[in-house]
Amino acid sequence: MVTFKSKASRDVDYHTNVGLQLLKMMGRDKKVPSAMFADDVPEALNRLQQALAELDDEDEVARDNQTGTEKTQEDDEDKPQKVSLKQRAQPLVKLLHKAQEANVGLMWE
Repeated sequence: MVTFKSKASRDVDYHTNVGLQLLKMMGRDKKVPSAMFADDVPEALNRLQQALAELDDEDEVARDNQTGTEKTQEDDEDKPQKVSLKQRAQPLVKLLHKAQEANVGLMWE
């Protein structure tokens, strides 16, 4: 697990693979634990939003759902829908916005 923390809001938890991917999108290395100063938060937020904007939700979900076999409607109803990275990233985006507004840093462990 990767937990993002800031004095501006509650903690945000991600599975390690998603958390590391979001760190990379923010332009940070995959070092855990680590932190950024309040002055670095706006740039990290901007980078994350740009990277998320470049993703295509439908393509991402379609890639995740591919099994190589024809699916029936019944099969789709039985399986839970995949959540896109854009959707998963929203709690972190909100945390970064709040940290920026409060002029505080962010740490992750």
